[in-house]
Amino acid sequence: MKKVLVSGGAGFIGSHLCTRLVNEGHEVICLDNFFTGSKKNIEHLFDKPNFRLVEHDVIYPYCEK
Repeated sequence: MKKVLVSGGAGFIGSHLCTRLVNEGHEVICLDNFFTGSKKNIEHLFDKPNFRLVEHDVIYPYCEK
């Protein structure tokens, strides 16, 4: 299992990528500022233990602890 960061994970393409990665068993960190993405696109993943949503804009550095 890998830890994967998906930038723009609440958008159309990103949400599908998050879904696939979660279903494959990877730990997924979804990073999105919701400028064009929507929480509705990923709400089906909220109860998955290997999915985490972080509201963040990538113009600022992000550090995973």
